[in-house]
Amino acid sequence: MQLFPVSDSTLSPAHIAAFVKDKYQPGETVTARIIKTGISHTYLINADTNKYIFRVYSLYWRTKTEIEAEIALLQLLKENSIPVSHAIPDRQFVYIQQLPAPEGRRFAVLFSFAEGKKML
Repeated sequence: MQLFPVSDSTLSPAHIAAFVKDKYQPGETVTARIIKTGISHTYLINADTNKYIFRVYSLYWRTKTEIEAEIALLQLLKENSIPVSHAIPDRQFVYIQQLPAPEGRRFAVLFSFAEGKKML
C-alpha cells in the first residue's frame, strides 16, 4: 500500500536533538522535547549549559524572507536592550535551517530561551 500524503508532520524530538547537536552544539549532550504544536512546532532544547527553543515552521506558513524579517526585528530589539528571545546562528553562521519533512522542506530556527510565564 502506498503511503498517504501528509500536509503536516511532527518531527521526532530525538532526531531534532541530534540535528541541533550536529549543527550547533557538537561537544554537548543535547535533548529535545515538544512543548507546542500548531502553526509551528516548538521544541525545548536542553544542552549541557543552556536551554533553547527550536521552532519548526509549518510548510508554506512563512516564507524565508518573512522569517529573515522576524530574525532581523528580534536582533534589532536585542541590540536596543529589549529583553527578547533572539535567533542563534549555527556553526556556519546560518540562521534558517531547512528540514526534509514528509510534506516538503520546512524551515527551522534556533532561538535563545527566554524565562517567563505564559500569558494568554
